[in-house]
Amino acid sequence: MKKLMKPMPSAYHPPSVALGLLTSLILSICSAQEVTPQLEVQGTVGKKVYTNVKVMSVTPQGVKIAHDDGISVVPVGYLPKEWLDKYAPGASTMPQATSDAPPAAAKGTPQAASTPARAAAVTMTDGTSASEKQAVVTSFEPSCLVFIKTNNSNGSGFIAKVDGATYIYTNAHVLCGTQKAFTSKIISIQTASGHNIPIPRELELSDMPSTSDENGLEDLARIPIKIEGDEKAYEISELNANVSMGSKVVAYGNSLGGDVFTALEGIVVGVGADRIEISSEIVPGNSGGPVVLEESKKVIGLSSYLIGGQQDIWTDGTKFERVRRFALRPDKVTKWRKMLFSSLATSLSELTAFERDTLSLAAASYLSPKSNYAGFDLRLNSRGDYDIQKVLREGGKYSLGQTIASAVARVNQRLGVGMGGSGARMAKQGVTGYFAEFYNTVAAASATQLQALESSERSAYLKKLIPEMVRLRKEAHQAFMREAAQFK
Repeated sequence: MKKLMKPMPSAYHPPSVALGLLTSLILSICSAQEVTPQLEVQGTVGKKVYTNVKVMSVTPQGVKIAHDDGISVVPVGYLPKEWLDKYAPGASTMPQATSDAPPAAAKGTPQAASTPARAAAVTMTDGTSASEKQAVVTSFEPSCLVFIKTNNSNGSGFIAKVDGATYIYTNAHVLCGTQKAFTSKIISIQTASGHNIPIPRELELSDMPSTSDENGLEDLARIPIKIEGDEKAYEISELNANVSMGSKVVAYGNSLGGDVFTALEGIVVGVGADRIEISSEIVPGNSGGPVVLEESKKVIGLSSYLIGGQQDIWTDGTKFERVRRFALRPDKVTKWRKMLFSSLATSLSELTAFERDTLSLAAASYLSPKSNYAGFDLRLNSRGDYDIQKVLREGGKYSLGQTIASAVARVNQRLGVGMGGSGARMAKQGVTGYFAEFYNTVAAASATQLQALESSERSAYLKKLIPEMVRLRKEAHQAFMREAAQFK
């Protein structure tokens, strides 16, 4: 099973606005939040109709709009008269463009969500009272879609309002990373409309572990935020009679970490107690993005993971030969674990150190005495993909790695060889105690780490990763103790 994160891409730089359209730019800023239910554009090859249109910016090329099908730029020459007067006054005599009518952004294809004239205001300060009415998004809305970048991955998220509070929803693995690479820093949280959201002090991780699957509701997270009373947010919906096999959905996400939100059309192909299977072709980078029911425009899932197709006699010629894609259902999470970002960072740092110490222990199992038993031979070659000496040296900054390095140095110092070695051959029975002490010291330190990890209190998502971490450590520990047996 694969999570859907992607390495961070290069930074995006918004386009500049021509000075000659300064007046129309100001007008577009003032009306950036207005929604036009329907916009008809007449081109040389016929009429194009956009629905639920919102102006994002005005450029020399035309008016950039967000609509139900994505994002498009309508050239000035194709603007209806009322839009021409509003957004490009004085340009009514401009010649018609010679190109075909501007195509709508194709559904299911990447569309750049560039910075608007004014980003929707999302703040971390109190700015709305209980009596203010929250506008609910009814279509594709860049100000509600969120890029989340960490030191080693790139994921998605969205803004939604639940029980009177507003959150950024995403996957836990987007914020925390995975066993292969835990997160050490959240670099930025930014809406597709270009607004930077400060890294908050607190977050909430799902406290509902799945007992039967490694990709359960524990992989959901949300960040409390405050938004202005007239700003929009998605609504999270329960599955009901309106959702069935074949219901049309759109999965929005930062596909392959391209810094644009794509709209991937599909249908519901499977329904479970806490997840749905969809045909939308979500890929790495889509993790945490909303799966929106086309009919209601409400979120019914978060793109979360995929599993490879199975190829055997049972699946031959069926759809199960292909990759399957799943979205977890946020409406099913009823318990959340509140915690400080600093506490999460500490926990992730501890797990990173444990994993690195496991690698050092595995490398230490390749240590062996010199042929004359005058201490450990540190002039080791590679084992598989690893340079043993380099692994041990770099692992010295972590707890068990330090123990290994100190114990090796102590053995060599006591035997009087240092790093240069000794030509005198020593009797094995005379040095057994020195080597045995090394193995016992390291084994005891490793066992202490194992016990601490297994008894530690962590979020449901991180707890789900611990059994595999323990299994790998025990394998390394057993290999290490097999080497120790020669000195008993």
